[in-house]
Amino acid sequence: MNNILFSEPLEVNKKEKKYNKLLLIISFLIGIIGLVIIMRLVEVSFPKKNLSTVDKNEVKKVDNRNRGMLLDRNDRVLASNIYIYNLKAYPKKIKDPSYTINMLSKHIALNDSKALFKKLKNKEKYEVLIKKNITAPQAKRINNLGIPGVEFVQVNKRFYPHREIISHFVGHVNGNMVGQLGAERTFNHKLHLGEDINLGIDIRLQYIVRDELEKGRIKYNSKSATAIIADLKNGEILSLVSLPDFNPNQSINPELNSYTNTATLNLYEMGSTFKMFTIAAALELSQVNLETKFDASNSIKIANYEIKDYKPQNRILSTKEIFLNSSNIGSSLIALEIGKLKLKNFYNKIGLLNIPNINLTEKTKPITPKIWGKIQTATLSYGHGLSISPIQMIEASSKLFNNNLDYKTQIHKKKKKDTIEKTKFLSENTIDTLKYLMYENTLNGTARKAKINGFKIGGKTATGEKAEKGKYDKTKLVSSFLSVFPIENPEFISLVLFDEPSLGDVKKYREGATGGKTAAPVTANIYRRIFPILGITKNYNLGPELLVDNKGELNFVSY
Repeated sequence: MNNILFSEPLEVNKKEKKYNKLLLIISFLIGIIGLVIIMRLVEVSFPKKNLSTVDKNEVKKVDNRNRGMLLDRNDRVLASNIYIYNLKAYPKKIKDPSYTINMLSKHIALNDSKALFKKLKNKEKYEVLIKKNITAPQAKRINNLGIPGVEFVQVNKRFYPHREIISHFVGHVNGNMVGQLGAERTFNHKLHLGEDINLGIDIRLQYIVRDELEKGRIKYNSKSATAIIADLKNGEILSLVSLPDFNPNQSINPELNSYTNTATLNLYEMGSTFKMFTIAAALELSQVNLETKFDASNSIKIANYEIKDYKPQNRILSTKEIFLNSSNIGSSLIALEIGKLKLKNFYNKIGLLNIPNINLTEKTKPITPKIWGKIQTATLSYGHGLSISPIQMIEASSKLFNNNLDYKTQIHKKKKKDTIEKTKFLSENTIDTLKYLMYENTLNGTARKAKINGFKIGGKTATGEKAEKGKYDKTKLVSSFLSVFPIENPEFISLVLFDEPSLGDVKKYREGATGGKTAAPVTANIYRRIFPILGITKNYNLGPELLVDNKGELNFVSY
């Protein structure tokens, strides 16, 4: 009897244990399933990052000390990383502020000693920044003094060994080592990942071009000056100078004029260099040739607008004479012969109506005419009514002399394996005719001051008047000279430009400061110095000049 009474609870307990165990297993499985579901929901809510997102995160993780170097085409350093030091002080540890300031002032310049004294005397301040950007040798000397309460903090900084020489081309970074201008900005992503970049610039050329351009800017008292040299075989920029410039190693003020890259941002009505484009279009698209005659005896009147020549010939001129005498009247007649639609289409193909191709972010769109009628067709033939940047002039002009190579102007050095295709833009006859005209212009035309004995240079001068309040001002000129060399087989193209130059007294002599009197001779000075570097040798059969100009002395070329 008793056995029966005790056996029933035992069986019940066993069943309860089995039941609890089963519940535990089920709960565990439900928990795992729930966890899997939650993880899946999280994954769906935060999808996998695409490649660009990953790249951005990688950039953030990169140590700024490893930012890649910028090098010139021959591996000379243009931008690299260096360590500098910030000097800090801790007032609580400084017993004698006057002694501290006195000791420091013997080795570094202190901006405001009185203000610094008050800060060091204030024991409530935890730390005080005394001076930034102290060099390693300076820091070592001060550190050896053993001044209590001061210490140096190591900071990584971008360093530009050539300072102003390459400022607009190379650019600079901000305090977070992010590119803000020039190549630093163009290649910021690659540099941030530690990649070194070779630019197309040759620092030897850059030094020479800037030196001669600065001499010219001072001589002609111009507001600004620009010079560009590019390779006609592939579109690489070998030199780009914009004056005034700035030192990228120092604090940058974007509001100053020196910060503006005049070569890519300033827009000008370029003037007579446009006659190259007009004549090229005429040779390609009409029956005009070098001997075609145009009556330039009188000025042209279209509606209320009158077109005159700077130096009127008052006679019938051939196409060749129009170019060599830089006749606005003749150029207008040629343009009207071509017709507005054909001329506009040619200007568009050559790249005058769109934003430049150069891979710098600092570039701007041209200012094109809203209406393109008869007057615009005539005036655009000699560069009035369309404002472009100097780099755009280089890009468009390159298409006339690069043997139909199809490339985009670039600031980096191109790889040898990069192929450049040809496109049928100009006929060989047109190209040869343009080269002939450019060469003749340096011998007998407006560019005679660019002539260098023993070298074949081709070029076109230009003098554009600035427009103010709807009228052109003859005392505010944009004077330039575009040239190609060697002209028999052009390899390089250059542009030198002065903004509002003068030939003496600013008020009296601005009117006569033409491209032929300013930019052409400066170009010749540049060429005399860079030709040996570029491997362009003198042909002694071209002229009767003596080998050595300094009698009794030897001339050595050094570069």
